[in-house]
Amino acid sequence: MQKRNGLSFLLVGLLILSCVFAVGCGSQEAITSGNPAYENQIISIEGAVEGNKEITVAELRKLPQKQFDASYKRTTGKIDKFKVSGPLLNDVLNKLEINLEDYKGIGVTGRDGYYCLISPEILANREIVLGMVIDGQPELEEVERPARLCVQGEFGPYWVKMVQTISLYKEIPKKDITSVWIFKNLADGIEPYGYEYYGSKDDSIELGQVFARLDDVNNKAFFTMKSVDGFVKNEALNMVNERYFIKVEGKDAPTNISPYIKLGMNVKHIAWVSTNADAMVFPKEMEKILETKEINGMNGVTIKDTLREVRVKNVDDKEFEIISVKGQKLKVKGEDLTKGIIVPNEGKTYQVIWEKETGLANIDNLLRIRSVQ
Repeated sequence: MQKRNGLSFLLVGLLILSCVFAVGCGSQEAITSGNPAYENQIISIEGAVEGNKEITVAELRKLPQKQFDASYKRTTGKIDKFKVSGPLLNDVLNKLEINLEDYKGIGVTGRDGYYCLISPEILANREIVLGMVIDGQPELEEVERPARLCVQGEFGPYWVKMVQTISLYKEIPKKDITSVWIFKNLADGIEPYGYEYYGSKDDSIELGQVFARLDDVNNKAFFTMKSVDGFVKNEALNMVNERYFIKVEGKDAPTNISPYIKLGMNVKHIAWVSTNADAMVFPKEMEKILETKEINGMNGVTIKDTLREVRVKNVDDKEFEIISVKGQKLKVKGEDLTKGIIVPNEGKTYQVIWEKETGLANIDNLLRIRSVQ
């Protein structure tokens, strides 16, 4: 009998230890602030098939809480680290009887107006957490509350503070890039705005005025930016149509800038941007992410590599028209675009230089490359 009791105590002890171990390694129930007003804060979910919904901080705390060591890289290069716990976005939506798989993307907006669009790729490959407790504090500071979006493995712009609204997108038009422009030449003649950035007023181009020069802009699509360090950020096009600029001179240029973007959350040294049908490139920055090639003593990125980088599809199977600022036009097969390079001349003109055996005329200042097939 004594041996049996000892065995029972041992089994109970092991069971308790296994439960403690499971809690420490995975999810655990969050603590509360004890402040009713704080616990009644609301996050709104918009665009659900079933209609718009709301959930309170108190309700979010009742869901399984994921606890982890969070870290992300700011666009300044600084690494932020902290401990966080909160529910997975999937669990939040399931609580509201919303199936995330029914949607193609989500947008997250903070109380300060900052907005970030989460692409299908990130939704499929990252765990997204609404951080409710940061470094042991269940009542977050004013600049964080009621929750912070945490997307481990992504850059700082995805870590939205003061989450107020989560927007669900049922359909997002697919990109089909058919034209690639030199941003500077496309924007030529647009009056720059002197936007203040860390104490300096630098020339900035409003994107809405650039879009007005394009033939096909679908406001339901993504606006995409890629920086020289490989960071890719998507925005909803209708969010960048007004009061949203590309700063083209000064520190960190080209960079996105807007009243909705806090300093430090900008995409710096942008290599290219794109709408649903058009891409715009910054050739000097493109040289930092693609290999250069020498032709006739000059160096630049090949046209084919440029088109592939901005996600033009099936380049080899198409024919393209190369168009200069002055209206010069050349038709070239996609498979021959490795024989031409884009050469930035101190940011003033953008030559196209061809290998001599092509017999093609060089372009003094490139404006556009467009698919004609």
